[in-house]
Amino acid sequence: MYKNKKIAIVIPCYKVSRNINKVVSTLPNFIDKIYLISDSCPENSLDYVKSKSKKIVKKFRKKNGGVGAAVKDGYKLSLKDKNHITVRIDGDGQMSPNLIKNFINPIIDKKASFTKGNRFLSTQFLSQMPYMRIIGNILFSLMGNILIKNFKIFDFLNGFTSIDNMALKTVLRKKIDNDYYFETNFIYQLNRMGFKILDVKIKAKYENENSNINIIKTGSTIFLKNIIYILGIKK
Repeated sequence: MYKNKKIAIVIPCYKVSRNINKVVSTLPNFIDKIYLISDSCPENSLDYVKSKSKKIVKKFRKKNGGVGAAVKDGYKLSLKDKNHITVRIDGDGQMSPNLIKNFINPIIDKKASFTKGNRFLSTQFLSQMPYMRIIGNILFSLMGNILIKNFKIFDFLNGFTSIDNMALKTVLRKKIDNDYYFETNFIYQLNRMGFKILDVKIKAKYENENSNINIIKTGSTIFLKNIIYILGIKK
């Protein structure tokens, strides 16, 4: 526990066999539950986790449903176990578990119900992130700003997040996308329901990992869905 709060973490796992063991082994001791969701991973990434901790809960999806589907499965497990706050990070090693306190403290202090990473608050980020990702993130973040009519947050596609139990239980009643539009759709629904969202400064680490994202296909899907929501075709 941390400050008398049960803290859980959800990690979607798809083709992260090279990194997932290190990610799990570096999680803070105060984490109460670790939900590892294999989204029908062809590498069987969870087999590489050496830790035998009783905190770890593994779920194997029979069919690949997308990052959103995997995260939602983890969220539902967290709600079932009645955790107070649920953190989400990816299993590729790009997000530092050392920053988790920066995400959960504002929630404990009731300054926000949902916190998310923002790499654009770090100047070092711009020199490390691939240019195509920078351009894409700026475009889709600006579209997200227009969508929710809030320009105080940015980096909408960032997967380093934290949410309190009440907000999580409420937002999961909505239909949230399963693909890479999940993050934007999640923020959109939280904003509509009036939950306070707060950005947290983070530094992303980009090394030699292979991306699982088809930039053209994924980018086109996110762009189209943003337009659909901005025009009010879908709520």
